[in-house]
Amino acid sequence: MKSGKVIRSWAAIPAVTAVLFAAAGCGDTSPAVARKIKAVEKGLMSSVHLQGLPSEKFDLSERMAFYRIPAVSIAVIDQKEIVWARAYGERDNQVHQPASNETLFQGGAFSQVVASAVVYALAEQGRVSLDEDAGEGLSSWIFPPEFEPKERHLDLRSLLAHGAGLSDQILPGYAHDVQLPSLPQVLDGTKPAANGPLWVPPAAAPVRTRYSEAGYVVLETFLTDRTGEPFDRLARDRVFHPAGMRDSTFSVPLPDELRAKAASGHLREGRPVSGLWKRYPEKAAKSLWTTPSEYALFLLDLLRSAENGAGKILPPEAARSMLGRQLESFGPGFLVEGRDDDIQFLSRGKTHGFACAFVLYPVRGQGAVIMTNSDNGFTLIDEILCALSAAYEWPGYKPVAKQVLRLDSETYKSFTGRYEAGPNYYLDVTWEDYYLVIQPTGQAATRFYAEGQTLFYSTDPYIRIQFIRDKGPVESLVLWQQDFELRARKIG
Repeated sequence: MKSGKVIRSWAAIPAVTAVLFAAAGCGDTSPAVARKIKAVEKGLMSSVHLQGLPSEKFDLSERMAFYRIPAVSIAVIDQKEIVWARAYGERDNQVHQPASNETLFQGGAFSQVVASAVVYALAEQGRVSLDEDAGEGLSSWIFPPEFEPKERHLDLRSLLAHGAGLSDQILPGYAHDVQLPSLPQVLDGTKPAANGPLWVPPAAAPVRTRYSEAGYVVLETFLTDRTGEPFDRLARDRVFHPAGMRDSTFSVPLPDELRAKAASGHLREGRPVSGLWKRYPEKAAKSLWTTPSEYALFLLDLLRSAENGAGKILPPEAARSMLGRQLESFGPGFLVEGRDDDIQFLSRGKTHGFACAFVLYPVRGQGAVIMTNSDNGFTLIDEILCALSAAYEWPGYKPVAKQVLRLDSETYKSFTGRYEAGPNYYLDVTWEDYYLVIQPTGQAATRFYAEGQTLFYSTDPYIRIQFIRDKGPVESLVLWQQDFELRARKIG
């Protein structure tokens, strides 16, 4: 079960073409570092494997072709330094331009950690307070009368840690030929904004923290109202220039001098995004363009400030305050997991045609920033993280051994048949021995193993399927692969 079996939600997918596999490095490397690089490039592992069997290792170039990912760029941190950085593949799979360490990618939620550093820097200057109510400091937009502030937390700390109770809508981005909305239009959800009102809380039961790009739109509006400066200038002066991030930018549109360095986004089937990328006027929430090396410089600057005051963005006390849990598992713009020496900061960024992630173990001084120009990027990123964990002995990101349940034959039979996922796109489900075989239209078949009475998984790649029934025959299925969800109804 090798290449060609990533399940997708369309009828016709072109054959996989060979990836132009070129590695652009950061100069000479020591033999020890070279061995680590090779171990990562040859040691990708699926995030799950069958219990009792060893994890199979894969080559990075093969997996890029498998997932139709034109480019991936990696910067690795060890001993609190960037020890190597490499870019692989193509910035655009139609123009065939090789990626390099200077290739810019959209960072999505990476933007929020930079925005948090901007807020902490302004707080050090006395221009804002982390405890003040952002709603009371707005002038270009105000919350509508029906907004109930008593049920919200609009202090800057809560906004940064996704604890304001605002909308959980994912901001969709805009094509190059449409008018961009202003921030007040985005907040109100009025044309030309493509989202609903962001001040409206989610319909689900309220929780203290929930990922919310809306909070960062409120934050950006507050900062520009308070300082009179556009957010991209605030970030440039207080983060990018001090950290030495020469090409990183929040500018919308992307400046002409940086367009030649930018990767094109790519869809799941491998086609470039129309217009090469979307624009995100919500800068603090998700408009960052950067490289793994420059973003790693940013993370290390904060870490050095927190340790010994050697960073340039924040003084030591402010950096230590920023680098930690704020609300539940959220820090300012990132997640916090683990404890003691194994504590880690992490974030995953997603825009149309791009996916990226960073991991930082601050006590260990280890981590990585990985960026891709594909909607399929997260699955590859997880496999790279498994390889990095093995090479650098990280405490996390180990492949999980999953048990295979054996169901009775009638249960397997109840799931077999044809499921319609879209026009001329079907999933044909058959049963062999102790697993199901799912054949998507135009693609190779994949084995799915039982982990529950209605829940199944595949190992390469890791996909989960839930069969839906209501006291009778199976009616439909739901498929999840990372951030991708597909629903299909049973028709035969």
